[in-house]
Amino acid sequence: MTLLDSAAPFGHYSLATVTPDGTIWVSAQLPVGRGISSDSPVPRQARQALSNVLSIVESFGGRIESVAKVNLYLTDISDWDTVDAVFAEVFGEHRPARTVLQVGGLHHGFRVAADAVSWRTQ
Repeated sequence: MTLLDSAAPFGHYSLATVTPDGTIWVSAQLPVGRGISSDSPVPRQARQALSNVLSIVESFGGRIESVAKVNLYLTDISDWDTVDAVFAEVFGEHRPARTVLQVGGLHHGFRVAADAVSWRTQ
């Protein structure tokens, strides 16, 4: 997936910002893309949100191993185990720091969103 495949921002913000030291700050990403809707199963939403984050990281010169921190936003904390399994599948042996938060709601009715901090490797 390329950055062009990721959804454009829904508001007045950037998909990511890179600081002079090469830190990549990725804005929260909804699971937009590849036929995903707010009715899609939570594992599919989680996989797509993380895919969007990683696509942005790669587009800004990072890679999966350079992801230092991920924040996950869930509308129902009971989805934690399901989303944790997807997280493990996506990141494999790499274990970035992570926060999981329950939120009152997400834009467009989605149930999962993710943001990240990474760094340039190129």
